[in-house]
Amino acid sequence: MTEKEKKLAWQLLERYAETRDPRIRDTLFLMYKPLADSVVNRFAPYQIDKDDLRQEAYRALVDAIDRFNPSYGNLFETFAIPTIVGNLKRYLRDYGWAISVPRSMVDMAYSIQKKLPEIAEKLGHEPTIKEIAEELELDEEQVSEVLAIMAVKNTSSIDSKITDESDTTGEELLGLLSDRDLEDEALLEMAVSELPEPERFIIEKRLEGLSQSEIAKLLNISQAQVSRFERRAITKLREAIHG
Repeated sequence: MTEKEKKLAWQLLERYAETRDPRIRDTLFLMYKPLADSVVNRFAPYQIDKDDLRQEAYRALVDAIDRFNPSYGNLFETFAIPTIVGNLKRYLRDYGWAISVPRSMVDMAYSIQKKLPEIAEKLGHEPTIKEIAEELELDEEQVSEVLAIMAVKNTSSIDSKITDESDTTGEELLGLLSDRDLEDEALLEMAVSELPEPERFIIEKRLEGLSQSEIAKLLNISQAQVSRFERRAITKLREAIHG
């Protein structure tokens, strides 16, 4: 997208969040359809018919448009890509396939992972996706794409080293949300409500868009403790949703 198109897309996302006008959603779908195509083209196994995968990617894109909250001020792409990847992962798993990650993306992921401590030391805090992109002179979309894929593949712990100001719920929690179907909304809410404290509080605040460091200040504990509670809660939520 050009800068002008990105600005228009953002305005439409804001308007759709307020009005839920299906005509706006249709327009947004057409604007972001190339993003879904790009994910399919880059990560689908070459033996698979991509037409079927595109349909799955398009369903996930619509889901992402419906669930995206622009009030957090984060890029839509950082929310949509994990949602699409999670849907493709589930579809391929059902047919005995796995997502194919290009070697260049694996190399980029390890490069980002290696640079994270240096960037964190320079900035004085754990870097956001936007800050990583700026430091490494990459697009935010590239960084988000790499982190989303590596989180889905479970071949990297990069997601645990990033605060969530550019990714409202964290890579693992986003992966959990993108793996569920729309009808599981009530199940997720019920599972969250049954979490013990402070796990419930942490997940609720993460879903509201707070970073681990912000929650740590609210609870007067360390970010590492928040991270441990969050991972424990995510495991419980995943079991509740997927059995």
